[in-house]
Amino acid sequence: MTILYGSCISNSNVHSGVNLPLLPIGGVNGSLKGGRHLHYADEPANANLLVTLLDKMGVPVEHLGGSTGKLKIDTLSGI
Repeated sequence: MTILYGSCISNSNVHSGVNLPLLPIGGVNGSLKGGRHLHYADEPANANLLVTLLDKMGVPVEHLGGSTGKLKIDTLSGI
């Protein structure tokens, strides 16, 4: 089981979706390493996280909403 907890707006004054505080809880049946804080300099769309989680759950999709692809979460080192 995996739960995605967070906010859909990071700055409510301007309705910004940049730098969202999101917390995926659960390891997607062991396919997602936990205990890390990930930061992406290129500010990917929130939908990219959803595409990545769906892929890890065995539901491969090419895009979802405004996504541009999957996040590179398995190749990050030192985090």
